[in-house]
Amino acid sequence: MDWKAGAHCTTLAANPVACAAAMAVIDVIEEERLWENAAKQGDYIQKRFRELQGSSEMIGDVRGKGLMIGVELVKNRQTKQPAGREVDEVLQKCFKKGVLAISGGDSTIRIAPPLTITRELLDAGLEIMSEAIAEVEAERKRAHPAVS
Repeated sequence: MDWKAGAHCTTLAANPVACAAAMAVIDVIEEERLWENAAKQGDYIQKRFRELQGSSEMIGDVRGKGLMIGVELVKNRQTKQPAGREVDEVLQKCFKKGVLAISGGDSTIRIAPPLTITRELLDAGLEIMSEAIAEVEAERKRAHPAVS
């Protein structure tokens, strides 16, 4: 950043401290080879949700790369009608049990854990998410038996 003093002074643009912090983060990612953990754990997450998809009528799609995963919930697998309300319910149940996730789009649960996540912590979170999906699906079947 070889600039004349005062040439660039906005809050959100090329702040030297923020740039130094970003470079330090990149150094850690490279030194600890965190992309390898991201690929390994991301594959594991997708595998677990695809297995769950076999027994859950609400999981319409599982997609992602590395540790950015999307689990799409649908009201009906044939029509692929989005299940936005159900996503909100699953996310609330997860939050109450200690897992924070967000939605991505109308009917997708976005899973984006830290690059350093361990298998043990991942398993605990996936168990909570699986339980929440099963609970919402069971509630939906009780409320609308003809939908099942």
